[in-house]
Amino acid sequence: MSSSQKPPGPAAPGEKSGKTPGKTTGKTPGKTRPDPVRRRRFLKRCLGALGGIGSLMAVYPLIRYIEPPPEAEGANRVEIDRASLPPGTSRTVIYRGRPTIVVNTSDGYIAYNAVCPHLGCVVKWEGGTQSLICPCHGGIFGTDGSVQGGPIPGPLTAVELSVTDDKIIVGV
Repeated sequence: MSSSQKPPGPAAPGEKSGKTPGKTTGKTPGKTRPDPVRRRRFLKRCLGALGGIGSLMAVYPLIRYIEPPPEAEGANRVEIDRASLPPGTSRTVIYRGRPTIVVNTSDGYIAYNAVCPHLGCVVKWEGGTQSLICPCHGGIFGTDGSVQGGPIPGPLTAVELSVTDDKIIVGV
């Protein structure tokens, strides 16, 4: 060993001895800062978890859209007394878990899924104009379910019904 080389001994303050994990701060002896590799790994895992949660949140509505709704297995038939629905009036009933509007028009009884195809609002019957109105954006449907006005993308879906002497039966 030459005189210019020092024998290995305890590390001076601020120097790394090889025995302490992490890097020394250089300010206070014995204080170390966390290993950046561990911190980086932790942050990567946190970001990965957040990305996974975000992906699930994006996919969940698609799965719910593809699956048939549980209400679809609901009542296959709704009966209304004819006397309770005079000409020019309507009644909204729940048929297969969805609001369905039944109207006694001058041409007879009609029934439609009452959910507007624009934003999902429930349409109302307007006896004076003989039309179905969406209260959300003023969409207008004729008695045949066709679009008469407003920002509506398509017609209402017709629901089958039959009429007996004293009953209106929705969903024959």
